[in-house]
Amino acid sequence: MKRVGIFTATRWEYAAVRRILTDGHTHRHGAGHCFVGRRGRCEVVVAQTGVGPEKAAAACREVLREHRLDLIVSAGLACALVPAQIGDLLVGTNVRMEADDHEASEHVTRLCAGEMVTAAMRAAEQAGLPVQTGSFVTAPRILWHQAEKQAMAEMTGAIGLDMESAALAEAAAEGNVPFAIVRSVSDRVDESLPVDLNLFLHPADWLKGLAACVAAPSCVGGFLRLRAQMRTASDRMSRFFERFVDDLS
Repeated sequence: MKRVGIFTATRWEYAAVRRILTDGHTHRHGAGHCFVGRRGRCEVVVAQTGVGPEKAAAACREVLREHRLDLIVSAGLACALVPAQIGDLLVGTNVRMEADDHEASEHVTRLCAGEMVTAAMRAAEQAGLPVQTGSFVTAPRILWHQAEKQAMAEMTGAIGLDMESAALAEAAAEGNVPFAIVRSVSDRVDESLPVDLNLFLHPADWLKGLAACVAAPSCVGGFLRLRAQMRTASDRMSRFFERFVDDLS
C-alpha cells in the first residue's frame, strides 16, 4: 500500500483535499490537524501545517515521526507568476526559498520527483484541468501587491509562488521521501490582493489589518472577489487529487 502525505497550510486548503477521503480519523499534530484515511489502495495523510515555512517544516517533521510516507505533496493555493487563469494547476519541477528583500538566498534548490511530476501532469490532463509545469519559489511573507509579484517573477523565472513548498521539500529530503508540488492558482501575477494580508497572519497585527480595511472601503469587494477565486481554486484541487490518488492506487 502506498502512503501519501498531502500537506496544506490553511483550513480552506485542508478541507479541499480532505473531502476526497470518506473513511478515516482525525488527530492533532502540534497546532494543526491531521486526517488519516484511505482511497483505493492508498493510505492518505492530509495535514494542515499553518501558514509559512517554519510552521510547514515543523509540521512535516512531526508527521514523518508518526507516519512512514512514500510521497510528500505540497498542495493548496498559489500565486501564479506566469500568465494563468484562476483555478489552473501549477506542478513544480523544483523549488527554492527567496529572501524577504527579494535578493537571491543561500538556500539550495530542491528537485521534485520526476516520476511524480509526470504523474501529476497526466492526472491533471485526464481530469480536464489546465496545467503548467516549472519552477516554484517560496517566500517568507505574502507578496500582495502586483509590483512585488512581477518583480519576483522577473527575478526567479518561476511559475508559482507560495509560502511552504521549499520548507516541505527540505523536510522531505531529510527523511529521504520523494517530493512533489501541485498548487491551484488563487491569484494572478497581474493583480494585487485587497490589502496587505500579512497583517492578518499574527494576532498582534490584526488591528492594523482592520484599520487598513477601514481606510480602503473598496477592499470589501476585493475580499469577495478573492473568496470566489479561492473557492474555484479549491474545487480544482479536489478534482485533481481524486484523479491523482486513484492513479497512484
